[in-house]
Formats: sequence, C-alpha cells, structure tokens
Amino acid sequence: MTSLVAHSLILRDNPTLQCRDNQSPKPSNTNPTQSLTLSFSLFQHKRLTGRNSLYGRVHSAHPHRHSSSHNPSRTHFILEVLILCIFSLTLLSLRLVSNVLLPDFPRRWHKLIAFSEVAEAKFSHYPSHLWKAVVAYEDRRFFRHFGIDPVGIARAVLSLSALGGGSTITQQLVKNTFLKNERTFSRKIVEMVLALALERTIPKLRILSSYLSKIYWGHGIYGIELASNFYFGKHPTLLSLGECAMLAGIIPAPELRSPLRDPSRGKKYQVRVLKRMVEVGFLDIQTALLVVKQSLHLRADGVDYVDGLLLLVSSSSVKKGSIDSTVKEMWDWERESKIWEAREDMERWAVRIQK
Repeated sequence: MTSLVAHSLILRDNPTLQCRDNQSPKPSNTNPTQSLTLSFSLFQHKRLTGRNSLYGRVHSAHPHRHSSSHNPSRTHFILEVLILCIFSLTLLSLRLVSNVLLPDFPRRWHKLIAFSEVAEAKFSHYPSHLWKAVVAYEDRRFFRHFGIDPVGIARAVLSLSALGGGSTITQQLVKNTFLKNERTFSRKIVEMVLALALERTIPKLRILSSYLSKIYWGHGIYGIELASNFYFGKHPTLLSLGECAMLAGIIPAPELRSPLRDPSRGKKYQVRVLKRMVEVGFLDIQTALLVVKQSLHLRADGVDYVDGLLLLVSSSSVKKGSIDSTVKEMWDWERESKIWEAREDMERWAVRIQK
C-alpha cells in the first residue's frame, strides 16, 4: 500500500511519466502492487545515476586532479625554478650592463641632463639650416621616432652591419657619453635601452643641441662652436647654408672627410647633404643648386692646427715660406676639376627628380 501511494505522488508531480504510462499499448500481466513497486525503484535508480553520471565522468577523466592541485611540494618547486631564472637573468643583465657602461655612468647621466639645458639655450640662436642639415643627413626620422629607428635597424640588419648601423642621433649621443668603445651586441642593446630612456627624460631639441655640442668634428675638435671657428673662423650663428651642409657632411668620418685634408671630398659630401635636405623637404632644388655653385672660404690659418701639414702643401712651399699663398690656391675651389664634377652631379640629379 505504501508503494501505491508513493507511485501516485510521483505520477502527479511528473506528467511525462503519466503520458508514458497512458501510451503503454498493453497492460502488464504482473501484480499491480509489484508493478508499481518496480516502477518506483527504477525511477529512483535513473534519477540517482543521472545526477551522478556527469560527476563520475569528470572525475574518471581526471583521476589526479584534486590531489595535484593541492600538492605543496610541486608548487614550491615551480616557484623555486622561477625565482632562480629571474635571479640568473638579473645577474646576467647586470654583468652585461657593467661591461659596456662607463664606471661613472650615474654622474654622466645627471651631468648630461643639466648640460642639455645650457646647450638648448645656445642652440636657439643657431641658424635653422644647421640642425636641418644634420637631421637630414644623420637621422631623417629624428622627430618621428622614440629614440630608436626600426626602419634604420632593419636596413642595417639587411646590410649585415647591425653593430654599427641604424643608430639614431639619440643613440649616438648615448654611445659617445655613456658607453665604452667595444663594439659588441650587448653594447648595442644597452645603447638602445638608454636611448629610449633618454627620450623619455628630455625633449628632442635638448637631445639635438647636446649632440651638436659633444660630437667629434675632426682634428681634435669637439662641439659645434669650436668646429665652426676652426673650419670657417666664425661663430655658429653666422654660418651659411653651404657651410652648415659641409659640416654635416663630415660628421660620419671627420678625419677622412675633412675639407682641410681634401677640399674636393668635402665638397662632394656637401652635395650629398644638400640632396638629403631636398629629399626630406628642408630645402628646394633651386636653392640647393645656388649653394653648390658658391665658393667656400675655409679659415686659412686653420691649417696651422692640421696634423701632417706636409700632406697638404709641398715641401718646397714650406721651405720658401709661402704657405699662405699655397693654401690660398688650394682653397680656390673654382679651379678644381673635382669641384666642378660635384656641381655637375648635383645638376644632373636635380634634372632627374624634376622629371
């Protein structure tokens, strides 16, 4: 009787079971009481197995899931390995940095930050074509990158000169101020990291003015003021466009490209700088052609400071004491055939880009 009452309650709460019972085509031949008891038992078994089947499948698929997630020895081992890796990488980084940085790096860093303010104040009085010539020739994307130039780095890698090429003006300033002279891959990495840090510390104009005030210009000369006075006998504020272009052209190799050593070579690189200025948009072609035709008057007494004076003037001229007249003839570039070749090259280039 108890089974009958229980089954009635189940049928009332589960209409689907009622439909299933009503759709039975044939009545059962068994005892009604036994049938109801058997139905209730089967229903209870299905409900329990249905509820537990998913749980059983999940845990059978991951038999060690519960135990492994709470295994303290395994967790501690992983943490120890991570700490060891971080510590090793830190020591390696410190070792690499110490091998390429100058010992007084902190003092140099603070000194450069203070120096950049003074350099910027002087830089504001220089003619604009000075920094335009330098930027166009040395780092045309200077005002667009953030310390390193991915395009320049890719070009240097493709040309197999990754250790020496692709450097921005910021990187050159960092290299000349903070790093040792060894050309290594680790030094290049530190150079790029410091360039990024410097760009976030001081503005672009301070970086550019500090660069011009610190770089080497040949013949033992450092800084734009000494270079301007040495080559042309004037302050940087009085430099002409042609003089600025020539100074910018000798920056990559000052001793080799010095106009005091080879006037025709100095003129050739002046033409290259003018071309770059036209390409970047700092200068129009007509002005560039006019500048190329102008004669440059170098400071004659600057030759007194040139190493190896006998390479510039003949020994007979030295014996006769006619150094001044010989130097004057050497600097009269209108008579030099190579100077004319440089001008003609500029004119042919101007015709090509105007087509």
